[in-house]
Amino acid sequence: MRTEFLLLAIYNKPRLNLDETCLALGMSTATGYTHRSLGKSPVPMSGSPLTADIRDVAEALDQLREQERQDLRRSPPTDELRRNYGEAP
Repeated sequence: MRTEFLLLAIYNKPRLNLDETCLALGMSTATGYTHRSLGKSPVPMSGSPLTADIRDVAEALDQLREQERQDLRRSPPTDELRRNYGEAP
């Protein structure tokens, strides 16, 4: 829910165009078009010009964040992290 409010504060509108959606998701516009064409887009988009509901963008961001959090939990800490945080290797 906080992600949705953050996006609303940044963009001040309920629908984002393709450029804004890609920027929020951290991908290039070209990649956004490619994912959309291949049916791999993390956010449903419709209309002309293509737009996405800000709630869908926020949900996609939350899912990406959770996926990264899970991946970090599964990966063992590196020697550099151990040194930086005082753990013995």
